[in-house]
Amino acid sequence: HGKRILKTFTTMQQKKIWKAVLIIGILISLISCKKTIDKNQYEKFYYINNSTYDLSINVYNKIGAEFTVNTYTINVNDELSQETELMSGSKTGIIALCDSVTVVFGNERISHFVPSSVSSFSILDFNNYSFVKKSSNRNSYSYTFTEEDYHNAVEP
Repeated sequence: HGKRILKTFTTMQQKKIWKAVLIIGILISLISCKKTIDKNQYEKFYYINNSTYDLSINVYNKIGAEFTVNTYTINVNDELSQETELMSGSKTGIIALCDSVTVVFGNERISHFVPSSVSSFSILDFNNYSFVKKSSNRNSYSYTFTEEDYHNAVEP
């Protein structure tokens, strides 16, 4: 009869220990759960037309053996915004990330830039943008077209 009480007591103790271990495991897993964070990097680009000419921007991207062309118009005192996710988002048509770009000022003057262009008027040079870090994974860049951009452009 004594063995039976000891066996019952031991079984009860084991159940209490397993119950405590299970509760501690659940609590640890709940505490260690963290909020999912978006690790993607988003870039937003603003193009502001402060010149006195309507702008036509031709964006060229090479995809395979072909070039694609996207054309954007920015009227006087207007702006264009573009956003992309850098890891998996499409960069096709994004002005700042293209292979080459042509800016036409009111069909009067034209500027052409490639990423390696060294000019304080190149819209493919990130040094010519105003930069704002919006959050840990969001940045914005602004390029403002002025009369200086027009005067730097050439006649077609």
